[in-house]
Amino acid sequence: MLLKQEEKKLDPRVKRTRQLLQQALMDLMREKSFQAITVQDIAERATVNRVTFYAHFQDKYALLEYTMREMFKQRLRSQVPEGSPFSSENLARLILTVCEFVAEIGRHCPPPYGPMEPLMEKQIKAELYEVLRAWLAESSGKVERRPSPEQAAMVTSWAIYGAAVQWSQQERPEPAGEFVQQVLPLILASLQPMAEQPTH
Repeated sequence: MLLKQEEKKLDPRVKRTRQLLQQALMDLMREKSFQAITVQDIAERATVNRVTFYAHFQDKYALLEYTMREMFKQRLRSQVPEGSPFSSENLARLILTVCEFVAEIGRHCPPPYGPMEPLMEKQIKAELYEVLRAWLAESSGKVERRPSPEQAAMVTSWAIYGAAVQWSQQERPEPAGEFVQQVLPLILASLQPMAEQPTH
C-alpha cells in the first residue's frame, strides 16, 4: 500500500529516470544473461551515471524486482482495470494474465532463471494479493469472517501463481484459456464464501 502511495507522489523526472533504467535492463537482458549485466552496463545504456542509478535502486536486483512488478502491474491493469468489481469473469482474466505473463517471461528468459524466479514470484504474488484483498474486503462488508480477506487473498495469490507456473512448465500445455476454465471453478469455490454479500 505504501509503495503505491509513494509511486503516485513521484516527481515526473524520477519516473522518467526509472523508466530509462527499466528499459535499459530489458534491452540488455535480450543481449545477455542477467548475471552478466553490471550496474555500469545499465547506467551507460540508460545514459545516466552510476550515482544516479544508486539514487534510485540499491543494486541491479532491486531494479529487476521493480521492473517485474511494474511490467506485471501494467499487464494486469490492461485486463482488469483498477476498481473493477469481483466477478468470475474478472477472476478468469486475472488468472489468464498471470498464465500469459509467466509463459512470456519463460520464453524470453528460459530456465534456469537464477535470481529471476524468486523475484518474479514475489512481485506477481504481491500484486495479486493487492487486487484480491481489495475485492474481498469490499464484498465481505463489515461482518466478521474467518478467514480474513487478507488471509484469503494471500492463499489465493499463491494458488493462482502456482497453477500458472505448473501450466507453463508442461511440455505441451493446453491453451491458456482452456487451462483457466479448468482451474477457475476451484479458485472460485474457495473464494465464494468470502465474496458473498452478507445478508442483512
